[in-house]
Amino acid sequence: MKRGHATPSVPPMATTIHVAADTSLPPERVLAAAHDFSSRRTEIFPAVRAEHFDVHEQGDGWADVTEGTPAGLGINWERCRYEWAGERSVIATVTDSNVYGVPGSRWELRAAPSDGGSRVEMIWVREFQRSPRALVWGTLFRVVGKPIFAKYAKDVLRNLEQLEQRTE
Repeated sequence: MKRGHATPSVPPMATTIHVAADTSLPPERVLAAAHDFSSRRTEIFPAVRAEHFDVHEQGDGWADVTEGTPAGLGINWERCRYEWAGERSVIATVTDSNVYGVPGSRWELRAAPSDGGSRVEMIWVREFQRSPRALVWGTLFRVVGKPIFAKYAKDVLRNLEQLEQRTE
């Protein structure tokens, strides 16, 4: 994806989950956390496990990262190219995965000023592979994903707020 362009359109077979939540933190802190690939990442994002977290390469405004989550029997993992460049979002485009379809899957975090804090949006666009594991997770994502990811967004923001309080 080229920088400065609008978010790409949703692929025809993709499922999108879009959730929003508020935080007392300014947008800059939320966005910084979304592209913080230090050991703090596993404290902020509960789905990311240290043993399945690998920063392959990182540069100014981008990173190539693999993250994995224990999911039933086994791990769901994805390798993403994260990009951010002074805008109000961080976009992670999936470049490889054992579950998600490539191309076509991505994750985005947006943050904008709102009443002394931020309005944060998290958007998951997922296509799923045709393997048995991916078909199961794809069905779950479509059927019960929205409430699960709404809770996840709130958990991420709560974790970040708590970490920020500790460092003040």
